[in-house]
Amino acid sequence: MSSHLVSWVFAAFVFTQALYFVVNLAVAGLLYVRTPNAVPDEDPTEYRPIDVLIAIRGERQEIIEETIEEIFEQEYPDDLIHVFVVYEEDDAVVEEYINDLIREASEHDRDVVSVGVDRESLQYYLQADGRMIEGGRLPRSKAAALTYAFATLSLQPEHVITVYDSDTELPPDTFALAVRGLQEYDVVQAKQTVRNHASGWLPALEAMGIAAWSHVIYASASKGPYQLLGKGYFFEIGKLYALGGWDANAITEDMTLGVEAYLRGYELGVIDRYVQDLCPPRFRDWRKQKRRWVMGPYEHLLDERLTWRDRTRFTTFTVANQMLSLTNLIGVPAGAFVFWRTVRGTPFEFTGVLTAIVVVNFATWLYYSIRTYAATRDAVQFESRRDKLLFYLLSNPLTQVLYATIWVVPIVGALLRFARGEEIDFEITPK
Repeated sequence: MSSHLVSWVFAAFVFTQALYFVVNLAVAGLLYVRTPNAVPDEDPTEYRPIDVLIAIRGERQEIIEETIEEIFEQEYPDDLIHVFVVYEEDDAVVEEYINDLIREASEHDRDVVSVGVDRESLQYYLQADGRMIEGGRLPRSKAAALTYAFATLSLQPEHVITVYDSDTELPPDTFALAVRGLQEYDVVQAKQTVRNHASGWLPALEAMGIAAWSHVIYASASKGPYQLLGKGYFFEIGKLYALGGWDANAITEDMTLGVEAYLRGYELGVIDRYVQDLCPPRFRDWRKQKRRWVMGPYEHLLDERLTWRDRTRFTTFTVANQMLSLTNLIGVPAGAFVFWRTVRGTPFEFTGVLTAIVVVNFATWLYYSIRTYAATRDAVQFESRRDKLLFYLLSNPLTQVLYATIWVVPIVGALLRFARGEEIDFEITPK
C-alpha cells in the first residue's frame, strides 16, 4: 500500500474517532442528566378494563389466533379484556375467516369483536374533522385503521387502550404492570426485542441490538421528547381522546403520537418488560421496514413547537445511532487497518489527545457492551442451552458493530427519499 493511501486511511481513522467521541459525549450527557421514568414492578391497586386494538391486513388466520390466545394468557382478569380486530373490508384474506375467528372466541367466552374499515366512511370522517382536503389521498395504513376504529367504537374514557400488531407477544404480567404505571404516568411503554432470533443472522443481531437500545437509550429518553414503539404502549382512553387519537396520514404513527403526547405534557413511564417482536429474516424485507422507521423522526426535527433544548435531545436520541452507523462505514475498516498495523509492529504515532480520545471511545464501547449483555439476558428467551450458545456466537458486541453498520442501507435510502420529498407507503412486512 502506498504511503499516500496509508496517510489517508489514518486521517479517516482520526476523523471517525473524533466523531465517535462527540457522539459518545452527547449521548452520555443526556443519558445521565435525568433519571428515567420507570414503572414500579408491582401490582396495580385497581384492575381496569383494557381495550386491545389489533390492526391487520392480509394476515393468516393462525397468526391472529395465536395473538388473541396470547392476549388472554395475560395475568389479568379475562372479563376486563376487550379485543377489537381491525381490518379493511376489501381484504379478501381476512374476510374469509374473520367470522369464524369471532365465533371461536365467543365459544371460549372471550370478548373479541371485528371492526371492518369502511373507507368511504373513513374519508367522510377525515374530511369532516379537517384532516383531509376534498379530493385528497385516502391513506391505507395502520394509522388510518386505528383512526377509524377509534372514531366509530364507543370506547369508555376510563378504560385503558393498547395496540397490538398481528404478531405481538408480551410477557404475561405486562397488562398489570401497565395499569400500575398509569397510576403515575400518562402513557406507558414496554421495551422491545425479537423472538425469532433463530430464524437467521438478521433476527439474531436485532434481538440483541434492539433490546440494548430500548433498555439503555429509549428508557433514558423517557423524560422526552419521546416516541412510542408501535406496540406495547398503553393510554387511558380519555387522554388519547384529548390528543385526537392517531394521525391517519402518518406512516410511523407511533413516532407522531409520542411527540404529540409529549407536547401535550404527558409523562411517559417505561415498563421493564420486553415486547417479543418478529424481525424479517430476508435483508430486502428488513431494509424496507427499517427505511420506514428511519424516516419517522425527520419530520419532527424541525417542529417549531419543540424548544431548541427539546430538539437537541430528540436529535441526540433518535439520530445519534444513525450517525454512528454512517461513521462505521469508514471508521470500522480504518480502525481495523490501524489495529492490524499495530499488531504487525508498525503502529502509527498517536498524539496524547488522540490517545485519550481512543481510550474514551473504547471504554464507552466496553461499558455499553456490558449493558447490552445485561439487557439481552433479561429480554431474549431461549429454548435450550445450545440455542443460547449459537445465539451468542452469532450476536455479540463485535457483530453488533456489523449490525449497526448495515443500518447505513436503510438510512441512506430514507435520507434520499426525505431530500426528494417522497413519501413511503405503508407496506406489510412479511412474517
